[in-house]
Amino acid sequence: MTILRVGQLVEFLTESRTERVLWIDRIGGGYYMIDVADPVAAPIFRKSEEMAQLFAGGLVRETLDDPWLAPISESSLSSAHKARRDKAWTMIRPLVDQQPAVFRPEERGRIVFRLVAETGASRHSLYRVLRRYWQRGMTPNAVLPDYDRCGGRGKPKAASAKKRGRPTACGVDGINIDADVRILFRSVVTRHFAANRRINVSGCYAELLSEHYTDDMIDEATGRQTPVLRPLHPSLRQFRYWFEKDNDVFQLERRRRTPRVYDKDMRALPSTSTSEVFGPGSRYQIDATIADVYLVSRLNPNHIVGRPVLYVVIDVFSRMIVGIYVGLEGPSWVGAMMAIANAASDKVAFCRQFKIDITEADWPCRHLPDALLGDRGEMLGSAVETLINNFHVRVENTAPYRADWKGIVEQRFRLLPAAFKPYTPGFVDGDFRQRGAPDYRLDGRLDIDDFTAIIISCVLFYNNDNRLGGYERDAQMIADDVNPVPIELWEWGIARRSGLLRSYPEDLVRLSVLPSDEATVTAHGIRFYGCYYTCQKAITEHWFEKARQKGTWKVRVSYDPRCMDEIHLHADAGRIRFIACALTERSAAYRDRTLWEIDQIRLEERRQKNAHTPRSSQGKIKLLQTVKDIVARAEERYATSSPEETSDRQRVRGIRANRRDERRDRQAQEAFRTAPRTAPDTGKVVPFAPGAPPADDYTYPSMSDIMRRIEEDRTDDDQR
Repeated sequence: MTILRVGQLVEFLTESRTERVLWIDRIGGGYYMIDVADPVAAPIFRKSEEMAQLFAGGLVRETLDDPWLAPISESSLSSAHKARRDKAWTMIRPLVDQQPAVFRPEERGRIVFRLVAETGASRHSLYRVLRRYWQRGMTPNAVLPDYDRCGGRGKPKAASAKKRGRPTACGVDGINIDADVRILFRSVVTRHFAANRRINVSGCYAELLSEHYTDDMIDEATGRQTPVLRPLHPSLRQFRYWFEKDNDVFQLERRRRTPRVYDKDMRALPSTSTSEVFGPGSRYQIDATIADVYLVSRLNPNHIVGRPVLYVVIDVFSRMIVGIYVGLEGPSWVGAMMAIANAASDKVAFCRQFKIDITEADWPCRHLPDALLGDRGEMLGSAVETLINNFHVRVENTAPYRADWKGIVEQRFRLLPAAFKPYTPGFVDGDFRQRGAPDYRLDGRLDIDDFTAIIISCVLFYNNDNRLGGYERDAQMIADDVNPVPIELWEWGIARRSGLLRSYPEDLVRLSVLPSDEATVTAHGIRFYGCYYTCQKAITEHWFEKARQKGTWKVRVSYDPRCMDEIHLHADAGRIRFIACALTERSAAYRDRTLWEIDQIRLEERRQKNAHTPRSSQGKIKLLQTVKDIVARAEERYATSSPEETSDRQRVRGIRANRRDERRDRQAQEAFRTAPRTAPDTGKVVPFAPGAPPADDYTYPSMSDIMRRIEEDRTDDDQR
C-alpha cells in the first residue's frame, strides 16, 4: 500500500492533472489535496481507500518533479521581493495556523470573513495568496512575486515603423531586425564565418553589407562603377546580438576549428584521469617527445648527432614516473619498447649504469600495469601482441590527434625541461632559427649518456620531492593526510589499493618486448645489421659449415638497439625460447655500440668509400694504360724479330728447352752478389772418351730441383 506524505505530488494519468497533498486526516481516513495548475482550485478531500484503488489500478502515480521546490538563495533576492513576500506571508499566516480547519469549505469561509473584518484585507487577495501557498509547496517562498515571468524576456519585440531600442550617441542606428533580416544574418554566418576560420565577426559583417546592403553606382567623376552602402543597414552591434542569439556559437567554433582540434583544446573538462583508476598500476600512460637539446657523439665529441627522443611512462594514479628511455631512434615501437622494459626493470641497476647511486626506496617501480595507454602509431601492429599475450596487459590507444586523452604524461614534458634548461649547453630556446638568434646546435657538449643522467636526476626530484599542484585527493587520502607527492601517493596506494601491479622477471620482460627481425646465417657467423654473431647452438649444429657448403638461410632474432653486443635467437617456432648470441672477433669494432652508432659507422665507411672512388677510378685508368703500353711494346718487339722458319708444332715442342735456357739466364741475373758482376770464365768440358758426347747434363739445376734433391736426401737419412 502506497503511503502519501504532506507536500507530495500525485499525478492522475487519465485526467492529466497533478495534485499536492496538503494534510493527512488520520481521523477521517483520507487526504486533503489541491490541483497545482487550476487558478481557482480549492482543497478537496479524498478517501484513503479511493487513493489505494487508484494506485492499484495504475491510474495515479507519485512524481518527484516538483518545479516549485527549487532552492532559492536568500542573498539573491532583492529587498523589494523580500518585502512583498513578507507582507503576503503575514497576511495568510492566521489562515495557515488553523489547519486542518481551513481545508474545510464552511470553516474556511468563517475564518476568512473574520480575518477580513480584523485586518481590512481583500477577500480575493487572501484566497489568491493562500491558493499559491498551497499549490507551490507550502513554504514562505511560495508566495514570492513572479517578477521573473513578467515582460517578454527572451521573446522578440514586435516591429513597427519606428526603430526599436535606444538611439546611438554616434554611428549607425541600424534598422529594425525582422525575420527576413535574421535569415540573411544566418545565411552569411553559415557561408562565410562557419566555412572560413580566418574571418571574424567583423569580417562576416562586412560580407553581409557587401552582399545585401550595397548598390552599384556610376561615379560621375571617373565613370566607373562603384559600390555604395545604403543609408539604412544593420549596425555591427545588431549583427553581433543576433549572431549570438540565433546561432550555436560553440557548434560554429567546433566546425571552424574541426572537431578534433576543438575536442582537444577547447572542450569542457568536467573530470580527471584519476577518476578512471583505482590504484597504482591501474593504468600507465606512455608518450614520446623530441628533447629541446642538441647532443654530440660518444665516438667523436666534435660530431653533432642532433636532438634525442625522450620516452616517459607514468602511473596515472600516483603521477609517478615509472620508466624512461632516451635514444636517437624516432618515436616508434622500438623506443616505446625500451621505455616499457625500463618500467619493469630494477632502477638501482639502471641508474648505476649512469653513475647515479640510489636505493630501492628512491625509485620503487619495477612492474607492468593492468592497462597501458599510448599513441596509435606505436601501440598498433604485431609487435605489441607479445606484450598483450605474454603478460595480459590491456593496450589502449588514443584517437587520432587526441593527445589530450593522455594529458598527464604530456604535462611531464613541460615540467622536466624546466629543471635543466638554464644549465644545459645546446638547449634550444624559443628563438631558434630566428634572425639574430644563436645557433644552439654549435653549443652542444653533452652526449646521450650525459643527457640520460640529467633526465634520471630530474625524474628522481619529481618523484620524491615535487608536490603536485591540482591533484584531486579523495576522502580517504584526506583522512590519512597523504601529501600529494608521487612517491607518497605510490606508497599509500600500494598499501591501501594494491593488487593491479604485476611483477615479472626483468630478463623475461625485456626479451619479450625486444623488437625482432631476420638475420642471415653465413660462413662467417649470423649476420645482422653488418655484425656477425655466434652461439653454442650454431657451433654444435655446424651452421657455419652448412652455410659455406650449401648456402645461407634466414633465422629470427630479437635485439636491443641500445647495445648490439648480443642478439637473441628464437630457438623454436612454437613457444619462444631465447638463445643469446655474442659478437665474433670479426665484429669486435662494434662492441658497446648502439644500433644507431653502428649504422653511423657503416655510413661513415660508405662515405669514405664513395669519397675514394674517384681516386680509385683514376688509378685503375692509369694501370690499364700502363698495361696497354707494355703490351704494345711487346707486340712491336715480336713483330721486328726474325723467328726461325719452324712450324707451330716445333715451337711448342721446344718449350722445355727454352724454359731451361730462360731460367739459367734469370738465375744469373737474380743471384745475390757482394762484388760487382764480371764476365765468367766458362772453361771447356773434356770428355773421357775422345769424340763421344758427354754422358750427363752439367747445366745449373733449378731451385725446385735443388729443393727436391734435399728432401730426397732427408728421406733417405730417416729410413736409415
